[in-house]
Amino acid sequence: MSTIQIGQQAVPLEAHVDVVLLCVGLIAVYIGLIRKYQPILAPNGESIVSTRQRVWFGLAVLSLWVASGSPLHTLADQYLFSAHMIQHLVQAFVLAPLFIMGTPGWMLEVVTRPAWLRSFLRTFGAPLIAGGLFNVVLLGIHWPVIVELMVGNAVFHAVMHLSLVLASLLMWLPLLSNSDQVVPRMAPLPRMGYLFGMTILPTVPASFLTFAPLDRPLYPVYDQFPRIWEYMTVGQDMLVAGLLMKSGAGFLLWGIIATMFFRWALDEERREHGPSEPTDAPTPAATSA
Repeated sequence: MSTIQIGQQAVPLEAHVDVVLLCVGLIAVYIGLIRKYQPILAPNGESIVSTRQRVWFGLAVLSLWVASGSPLHTLADQYLFSAHMIQHLVQAFVLAPLFIMGTPGWMLEVVTRPAWLRSFLRTFGAPLIAGGLFNVVLLGIHWPVIVELMVGNAVFHAVMHLSLVLASLLMWLPLLSNSDQVVPRMAPLPRMGYLFGMTILPTVPASFLTFAPLDRPLYPVYDQFPRIWEYMTVGQDMLVAGLLMKSGAGFLLWGIIATMFFRWALDEERREHGPSEPTDAPTPAATSA
């Protein structure tokens, strides 16, 4: 098995065939649906998936591989909790929104055609439920007992990561949905409030990690792993993980909130100061004459 040198450790480069097959399968389904529905939805040859959506979907698949099939996955499982935190951030705040943005409305309606699935998404994709479920999963996956179980059991680890991705998809769906038939997209102001709510609870595990004593790490199970760098202790690794969660997720969400606010403000300004009717417009009487 080939390796890559990171710090003082030769980290093995694992193939992760299951992740590669999943990525290839997602791309194949995406292309297959486009080819199947292109003649039906646009018989004149217009594109039914925009270039931007194709790029978003491609980046979503790439982020899936980065989080679960790249050396980052090995670092997270066998060396650093800070790498594990990056993995969670990619899954929750990169992969999930990119996947939804890359899925056009008609495709979302096709893959959610079963009545039970549509009903499930309508219920659990409602903002309060989706946001609450996401925060429960995000807090639970960082609970010390859960982290210890994840480290010791590969199947449980995979199930928890799948739970995080699914909860993240539900959380982002009311914000980015391309189909009102599946889950309606929220209006701009509620969207900003919803995202603000998403910035609060993740600070809880981040605070525990950041302010925990360096000689008593929150997840002592990581003390059994070899150190990548001599100068980075387990406690310092936890500190870095906490800072990553607090700053990474926080800056991203606040950046999205700021972008939404400025777009909303510009749209409101355009409505208020829209183009006025020309003064030399013909009157109804003149038109009828």
